[in-house]
Amino acid sequence: MLRIILFLASAAALAISAAVPARADCPAAPQPPLPTTPLTIETLRGAFDFTVEIAVGEDEKSCGLMRRPRLAADAGMLFRQSPPGPSYFWMKNTPQPLDMVFLDDAGRVVYIAEHTIPFSTNAIGTNARVAAVLELRAGMATRLAIDYGDQVRHDWFKP
Repeated sequence: MLRIILFLASAAALAISAAVPARADCPAAPQPPLPTTPLTIETLRGAFDFTVEIAVGEDEKSCGLMRRPRLAADAGMLFRQSPPGPSYFWMKNTPQPLDMVFLDDAGRVVYIAEHTIPFSTNAIGTNARVAAVLELRAGMATRLAIDYGDQVRHDWFKP
């Protein structure tokens, strides 16, 4: 039994260390704005449009919204995860709380982390198969009633 517990703990630690952005040495200033694209979240309350920055490269993903001032209500950052799999983030050097919406290949919500804690180095995420993560201003998930299975429309996701 102890061997199984140690194996599971080791596997979890490996998954977290592989998925948490590894680069803690992002510049002292926020990274410059990244290219933006439209994105729509469809919930039971309706469809909501956002303009999100796209984080694709490893440096872009590692620095994300670190040291960024408060997000506008219709803004966010979308992180691509390739290949899809478990996904974990942290809030190191991020002064604003965020809502993190974890999405599968089709853009369906598979996990939500609301009101993340600024500057925390705790891992936030899921072992579910994640293809992208959408970071929004804290409180947006509740305000829009985002729920598991809701649809995010973006060019990255198959219709």
